[in-house]
Amino acid sequence: MAQPELLVPAGNWEKLQIAIAYGADAVYFGGHQFSLRRRAGNFSLDEIAAAISYCHKHDVKAYLTLNLLPYNHDFQALNEFLAKLKSLPPDALIVGDPGVVALCRKILPEVPLHLSTQANTLNLHAAQFWYDQGISRVNLARELSLPDIEQIVSQVPGLECEVFVHGAMCMAYSGRCLLSAALTGRHANRGDCAQPCRWRYALQEETRPGEFMAIEEDERGSYIFNARDLCLLARLPELKAAGLCSFKIEGRMKSAYYVAVVTRVYRQALDQLQNSDQTSFTPDQIKTWKNELTRVSHRHYTEGFLDLSTATASLESQNLQYPESSAYLRGYHFCALVSEVLEIDPDEDSSLVILSVKDRLTLGAEVEVVTTDMKDFMTTILLLEKEDGKQVAEVHPGTVARVRCRGLLFQDNILRRPVAG
Repeated sequence: MAQPELLVPAGNWEKLQIAIAYGADAVYFGGHQFSLRRRAGNFSLDEIAAAISYCHKHDVKAYLTLNLLPYNHDFQALNEFLAKLKSLPPDALIVGDPGVVALCRKILPEVPLHLSTQANTLNLHAAQFWYDQGISRVNLARELSLPDIEQIVSQVPGLECEVFVHGAMCMAYSGRCLLSAALTGRHANRGDCAQPCRWRYALQEETRPGEFMAIEEDERGSYIFNARDLCLLARLPELKAAGLCSFKIEGRMKSAYYVAVVTRVYRQALDQLQNSDQTSFTPDQIKTWKNELTRVSHRHYTEGFLDLSTATASLESQNLQYPESSAYLRGYHFCALVSEVLEIDPDEDSSLVILSVKDRLTLGAEVEVVTTDMKDFMTTILLLEKEDGKQVAEVHPGTVARVRCRGLLFQDNILRRPVAG
């Protein structure tokens, strides 16, 4: 059975490089227009061209997102944008609207089209319809159970199917939510969600005294819409056996540290399935990988709807919501990213590197080095210098520092430390 692709988010250039360094088979990213997650940073047209070239140089596929839900006035600019992509082009366009599908097929007929989760494909008849319209791959709705997925894959031959396996979940069906637009004027379906589902709520219905919605509440209020994060790591063997072609990680708004840690865990898990006779993971493997996944900023994890029969759907029974808090769990601080190696001294067991500083670092601090192959180790900061060469006792987020560390460090390594307490 073919190895499923590991598809990783790239919200900006730094994250794209990290995704590739830590094991992505393909990345997805957006331009400044027509893409959800507008606040992720995204890419100009020149940057899109450079990103595609960089991906291909590293034998990685580049998928460009065009998945916002457009109005009439969007199509002239979209037409012009697609015409400019002819000379690039990406390996696929991720689309979610029938009008966009038709326009892409007209202007870029040779570029494969992947259907976004925004199209909420829930059944084999919808999947067959999209395949007949020229869609080569469908991202199946997160609301599907494993039997639903298996049925679609087996009964729509020729259509590639992918699923999200990790990351944030929306409280609305396939992400089609109007809360943000209604409450803040920021349209979720146009890439500008304010995430009001994570806000604190208390429920009152003044015209029906004595009628109450059964929700859990404490002195802070109640987070009745607050979805857990998806983590299907332990279910990868079943999903691979179902015939899926791609496993997708959510997170264009997340940090480069998140991209690195999550990508390398899923990379190692998929390689374990490919390079051994295992048809399932051992409890120790799952424990090790899940422990690593708790070291990135996340909400409480769930396996979503995978075991949920659509006939007996119950959010409570599947533990999909977390009504107590919308706060992220943060196990580690992302301290710095190694952007360049200036010198490696094996005799002294030290490295002189350039760091892109993400959190406060102090001289003499002990931090953990996150490596692309999960052979992490502890290091000590032996020297701190600013860009101008001045030695300092500490450096701060948003700066560049020249640092000597104990041990052998390489480009794209990450420095982290546990959150105190």
